[in-house]
Amino acid sequence: MRWSDRIGKRIKLRDLHILQAAAEAGSMAKAATELAISQPAVSLAIAEMEHVLGVPLLDRTSQGVTPTAYGRALLERSVVAFNELRQGISEIEHLADPTIGELRIGTTPPMTAIASAVINRLIPRYPRMVFHLIVEPASALMGELRRRNVELAIRRMADPLAEKDLNAQILFYDELAVICAKHNRWARRRSVKLSELMDELWALWPPSSFLGGLIRSTFAAHGLEVPRTTVSTPSTYALNVLVANGPFLTVLPGATLKLPEKHPLLTAIAVDMRMTRNPICLISMKERSLSPVAKLFAEEASAVAKTMT
Repeated sequence: MRWSDRIGKRIKLRDLHILQAAAEAGSMAKAATELAISQPAVSLAIAEMEHVLGVPLLDRTSQGVTPTAYGRALLERSVVAFNELRQGISEIEHLADPTIGELRIGTTPPMTAIASAVINRLIPRYPRMVFHLIVEPASALMGELRRRNVELAIRRMADPLAEKDLNAQILFYDELAVICAKHNRWARRRSVKLSELMDELWALWPPSSFLGGLIRSTFAAHGLEVPRTTVSTPSTYALNVLVANGPFLTVLPGATLKLPEKHPLLTAIAVDMRMTRNPICLISMKERSLSPVAKLFAEEASAVAKTMT
């Protein structure tokens, strides 16, 4: 069959929604209850799709249902289709009333500072806008972007041109900073070598993370191993609290000390960190046109970036 005969005329969005519900619930009966339809209607919709495609979409056992490899492939693309449809409806609403709209943004934990600074500037002018902020590690964030679960992402990139399917708008360049509490004795020193800090108490990102790799490279560039880490966590908030209220040192993007406002409790130790300079980028998919809300966000992000430079 041609695509138009097999798919265009015979598989409906409702059928895909039913398949998604059954896969998530793990049961035809539970899916029927959630969708407020009969169980035979669920079974019939999925059976018809299987007949059209010529492959089984669900494995049926006495314990319930699970997607087959064919089902997983279809469901993965269905998520993208539903997200695109949701985005289209949101764009129509925004065109009808420019003061409203929804935007799904992804950031790494340290870059929530930038996202919040942009949102804080937009909300006074567009109080009916709604933002869904997804915070994930760098690798997971790119998956969210490619699956269309977020429209824009903000993260540090070693090479903005490396990902061929992405547009990476450089907002500003940022250096990592060795951070301590303002009352810490190292805050008063005008020049500090990284080697002088090796015996201090450290709270750092896990070594397997993107930021953990940058930290390891930074110490290696000074001929040093990463110091003994007393607390390891991927939470920027937890690191900030530990450093602000105790003797700990940490390494974070310098931007976190400046956005959304200058941090009242933390400061950077005067360590030369120029070798850690990387671009902070606003990232989108190349083949996906930005919604009006996303374009406004991008414009405001550029304005925030100017305050950083």
